[in-house]
Amino acid sequence: MHTYTKQILTLFITMTCGLFLSQSILDDFAIDLNQGKVLLAWTIKSGNVCNGIQIYRSSNEDSVNFELIEDIQGVCGDLSSPVTYTFTDENPIPNKVNYYKLLLGQEFSNVLGIEVLLIPVSSYLLKPHPVRNSSALYFNNSNNHNFELKIFDDFGSIVYLHETNSNKFLLDSTMVASGLYYFTLENKSNKSIINGKALFLE
Repeated sequence: MHTYTKQILTLFITMTCGLFLSQSILDDFAIDLNQGKVLLAWTIKSGNVCNGIQIYRSSNEDSVNFELIEDIQGVCGDLSSPVTYTFTDENPIPNKVNYYKLLLGQEFSNVLGIEVLLIPVSSYLLKPHPVRNSSALYFNNSNNHNFELKIFDDFGSIVYLHETNSNKFLLDSTMVASGLYYFTLENKSNKSIINGKALFLE
C-alpha cells in the first residue's frame, strides 16, 4: 500500500443540464475536497419535503453509470424553513473524476463532478499520456515550494526548462519535437529530485 504525504487535489465542477428532472426543490448543491474526501452539501428550499435521499456516484466520463453510495431514510426537507444536509464520501475513486447526483424522493439533482488526484511520495502523474495536444504533469507540492522542470533529449541536452510553485506543469506537443524525453522535477527547497519520462507526439 502506498503512503501518501499529501493528496494533490485538482477541483473542477461540471454541471450537466437537461439530463435529469428540474432541480425545483433544491436551493443549492455543491461539492468540495478536503484531505482526499469529497464533501457534498445541499439545501432543500423551505416548503418542500421528500421521502428519503439517495446519493449516487459514477467515475465514467459519460457520467451515466451511477452506483448508490448512501441512502438517507426518512422525510427530508421542512414546510416552514430551508434544511441543509451534508455527506462526506470517505473513499472517492482516486485519479478519476467522481460524478455525483442526488435523488430526493422522485426528483434527481443535476450532476456535479470533481477530480481527485492522489500523488504518491516522490512520484508524479502525467495525464493524458502520451502528450499530444495538452497534458498536465502533477506532483506533490503541499507547501508550495519552488519546483523546476527540466526536459532532456537522448543526448542529455536540456530542451525545456521551467519553474512553478504550484502542483503541476502544463505540457503540450509544440514544446519539443515528437519523441521520448526524460525529465527531472527538482524541489528547489530541499533539492529532492523526481525522475520520469514522457512521450510527445504531434
